[in-house]
Amino acid sequence: MTTATDLRTRKFNRFFDLLDTDSNGYIEPEDWARTAQKFSAGFGHAEGSAQAKALHRAYQQVHHNIVSAMDTDGDGRVSREEFHAGLHRHVADLGLLDKTFRPALDAEFDTADINGDGVLQGEEIDLIWKVWGMSEKDAKTAMEQMDRDGDGRISRDEYYATWREYLASEDPDAPGSWLLGHP
Repeated sequence: MTTATDLRTRKFNRFFDLLDTDSNGYIEPEDWARTAQKFSAGFGHAEGSAQAKALHRAYQQVHHNIVSAMDTDGDGRVSREEFHAGLHRHVADLGLLDKTFRPALDAEFDTADINGDGVLQGEEIDLIWKVWGMSEKDAKTAMEQMDRDGDGRISRDEYYATWREYLASEDPDAPGSWLLGHP
């Protein structure tokens, strides 16, 4: 049987691995820059475009936020252990979680909303999963879970609520637990 701690450990590890783009065991400023570039390019935003710059700035701010909250040894980067300990503190204080991650997720949403209609749908949603390297099956499941009102579109609030639930929920059946694939 999966315990809440096991579930959170798996989800936090998956999130850490997504952010640690060079797989060196640390989340560093360069990881955020690579992620911003990959995400922007995946949605057709040229490097140096206003959209790419906004995402890069938001990711830099998140790195600053997590370093100031999680970097216990003061080396300017966050190890897996520091990340786990810090995320546990963040999910215990959802206001802190929101302050730390919401700006980046809003910038991601804006980057993914190619046509600027305020919702993600069709190709925009498909591209999110491709950028994050998810299988088609996991992407389909994540979409079904993320689309909380069943309208085939993802609003900004649904996008954030799903990420928030991914990080905070200890329920393997919660919609957000499926965000990055089978919990």
